[in-house]
Amino acid sequence: MTARLPDPHMRYPQDPSTAISRRRLLIGTAFVAATIATTFSFGARPASAESVLAMHIEEQTSWVQNFNPFDLGGRRQSTMDFVYEPLVIFNDYDSGKPIFRLATGYKFSDDLKSITYTLRDGVKWSDGQPLTSADMKFTLELMLKNPAVDIVGVGGSVASVEAPSPTEVKITLKDVDTHFPESMADFPVVPEHIWKDVADPLAFKNEKPIGSGPMTEIRRFTPQVYEQCRNPNYWDAASLHVDCLKLPQISGNDQMLALLPEGSMDWIGSFLPEIDKTYVALDKDHNGYWQPPAETIAFQMNFKTANPALAEAFNDINFRHAFSLVMDRTAMVDIAGFGYPVVNLHASGLPPRFDAWRNKAAEGDKDVWMTYDVDKANKVLDDAGYKKGADGMRTTPKGQPIAFSIIVPNGWTDWIDAVQIATEGLRKAGINASVATPEYEQWQKQILDGSFDAVMNSRADGPTPFRGYYQSLSTAFAGRITSAPSRYSNPELDKVFDAYRKATTDEDRKKLFDQVQVIIADNFPVVPVFNGPTWYQYSTKRFTGWVTKDEPVMNPEDHDNNRMRLMHLLRLKPVQ
Repeated sequence: MTARLPDPHMRYPQDPSTAISRRRLLIGTAFVAATIATTFSFGARPASAESVLAMHIEEQTSWVQNFNPFDLGGRRQSTMDFVYEPLVIFNDYDSGKPIFRLATGYKFSDDLKSITYTLRDGVKWSDGQPLTSADMKFTLELMLKNPAVDIVGVGGSVASVEAPSPTEVKITLKDVDTHFPESMADFPVVPEHIWKDVADPLAFKNEKPIGSGPMTEIRRFTPQVYEQCRNPNYWDAASLHVDCLKLPQISGNDQMLALLPEGSMDWIGSFLPEIDKTYVALDKDHNGYWQPPAETIAFQMNFKTANPALAEAFNDINFRHAFSLVMDRTAMVDIAGFGYPVVNLHASGLPPRFDAWRNKAAEGDKDVWMTYDVDKANKVLDDAGYKKGADGMRTTPKGQPIAFSIIVPNGWTDWIDAVQIATEGLRKAGINASVATPEYEQWQKQILDGSFDAVMNSRADGPTPFRGYYQSLSTAFAGRITSAPSRYSNPELDKVFDAYRKATTDEDRKKLFDQVQVIIADNFPVVPVFNGPTWYQYSTKRFTGWVTKDEPVMNPEDHDNNRMRLMHLLRLKPVQ
């Protein structure tokens, strides 16, 4: 989104070796319905009772009680926003308009070399201790001292931090960085009085979190379901009308499809095949969805792989061009995605919602690699010296056999199907590729530690297209976050990224992003395939206030890459 930004899209589990069939997505769900309904029956509650919102935001075979905001590969997806409130949220659906939360404002110095945040006065942590500038200063310095927990990249931007008053934090920058506030969108302020005694801030599970957000109290936690309830000291309690979040463990969309007829879920972020039949028709008066096009989905190869054959191939633009030419993007959209995604045919990979930023100079003959042409792919590989052996599979120009897997989380059926289509195309060109389906948490860890060959992944976009490109393709973020798995490094691109961050006018930013698109289209570091939909389904049976296609005021997803989900939660009210 990610991604997404990359973003944790919910999918349907399957054996990747089976043939792709829409019908098989609906097979085998009924037999688990009774079990699921018994385990996770929430039922309607009287208006005077506790309001419990049932959410589905991630898929795992079992929960681990981990609310460490710095642990990107292990934290529960309800940690950000609901336990740790953002400083400021930028609404992508409202021209990036800032919505101030823990902060009430920020201001750059005249020379743009420092920025001062003003924190909301009187905010308390969930344990009643005051939240002050000292906590934000501590968190920033924790990231500066421990690069492993620097999830927003402050190490590359921040020179020093001061707290001149309990509500002011002055951040001195290493250089001009007008993009800095947006880069802090995912910054979690943690309480110094808790974290100062943590020996390893990345390994700490933070099982009973002390936070600033609306839902900090872990009332119940089992491997099958957990309940996250109201912060007794929440500063914006008047806007909060939900008492608890209930998050059931659902390992795949077979369970979700079985659970849907019970009408027990309120806010869902799933891939639901034939959604009008499998969801809306179950309760036409209450069930709804809105799935507009979202972030770009692309294949990314690990440029820093320890496998010498793959390093030779992946770092060769001829190989990447051939890879792209065997991608049947239409099949991925129509068969794997049930028509929900939108084909992306631009080498720059620019998402549809940023059409106003599109640079025609990055298109035209640069987009020829985005067509589906197996014969041309074979010719490109032949001409580049990738020879076929007796088994029909190719070796690198140096004679090394090529064999690799593309990882995709178990349970993400449309992505698994799309990757299977991709590997079928690759094998038509003599490239020995296969599908691997680790559990979602393991998938994330492989991306972060680099123990993978290739991956299909999304990225998290911002109010402008810059953030998605910068975080996924700059040297600064390479391999540090899940949306930058390729570990790509291009000094020319980094130079333009740096210039963009120093730009002070929209005109200059537009010109610089024109250059970004051309560099990416020319160097083809990733293989874009389609733009996924926004995964959002809801029920009005127990709650009102949902964002809909008739009131498209914000990104409505409940996934971890969408900070606006906090504002969405605050809109909801129980049905009286």
